[in-house]
Amino acid sequence: MSALSRATARECIGQGIRINAISPGPIDTAMSLLPGETEDARTERMKDALPIGRVGTLTEAASAVIWLASPEAGFTVGHDLVIDGGAAA
Repeated sequence: MSALSRATARECIGQGIRINAISPGPIDTAMSLLPGETEDARTERMKDALPIGRVGTLTEAASAVIWLASPEAGFTVGHDLVIDGGAAA
């Protein structure tokens, strides 16, 4: 996805279209739960699974997208913003 975003960003920037991506780690949604896992069990699992020790919030993920779409990120093109609680660090 990252390579596709970069390639498409290069093709479209001449038309004033900025393309970026986010690569989220576990976010507080049903997709971050293992089959049959409860939210409390996920909380315990994430304490050791991620350096930050928790799943990300929807607000944190949305804030990253809002920043990428904002004028403040106007020079940001073809970027893959990793928001994973330090998993890739």
